[in-house]
Amino acid sequence: MEYRERQPSCRLAGHIKRFWSLAYDPVDKAAEPETVLPDGCPEIVFNLSDRFRRIDSEANEIQPATLFAGQMSRSIAIQPTGTVRLFGVRFHPAGAFPLGGFSMHELTDQIIGIDCALGREGLELEARIWEAKNFEQRSVAFETFFLERLAERRRNDAISNHAVGLIVGSGGLISVSHLSESLGVSERRLERRFKACVGLSPKTLARIVRFQGVVRKIQSAATPNMLDAVHELGYFDQSHLIRDFREFSGDTPLGYFEKTHNISDIFTAS
Repeated sequence: MEYRERQPSCRLAGHIKRFWSLAYDPVDKAAEPETVLPDGCPEIVFNLSDRFRRIDSEANEIQPATLFAGQMSRSIAIQPTGTVRLFGVRFHPAGAFPLGGFSMHELTDQIIGIDCALGREGLELEARIWEAKNFEQRSVAFETFFLERLAERRRNDAISNHAVGLIVGSGGLISVSHLSESLGVSERRLERRFKACVGLSPKTLARIVRFQGVVRKIQSAATPNMLDAVHELGYFDQSHLIRDFREFSGDTPLGYFEKTHNISDIFTAS
């Protein structure tokens, strides 16, 4: 498995968290589905080889060649159908908002084709990425596209961006009342603007940020201990942590960590 990542230029560092690429050829063509956890970051993924299949309780469907993934409030399961060769753009929680002419809340728990999200310009972007010869050229091509969109639209929301910074900086341990007081806006106004810009409520993003902190802590610990995570990451007790784990991963902590997560582990650890 070959994974690479690259930081954006300083002009887009407030919007894009990183560019990444992933390439591997699954040994087992009938590999088990992998769970992808919510992490608070929208994403655009260009599939440069065989597509992935999304597995859920209602249907199994092949994902678009290039997809725009909005915020996730629950996990999804995906499965490679062959050779994996991906180029991805991971945004900060509010970073993708300037790209489209829509509220990010419309994309919550949605994975749609780039053409559905960005129209003809999305298809033109897809062509630019396919024409690029390597990871660096694809990153530059996307930055050029994004800067063009920013110049045209100038969509941003300082309040939501500041709120995101406070949530991430606190590890998710900040209340909505504290946020609204710090920003000088009502809770109702903050939630409305935040949902449009980020796609989630401030409270939900804070819970996801805290949950991701738990996953990272358990992954990196030499001898994982859930009680340590409970005490250090603001959970009332172990049952509170397990409830969040079930909601965001669809599994218990023990059940989740017993499985292989080649794709999720890359993003959770970074």
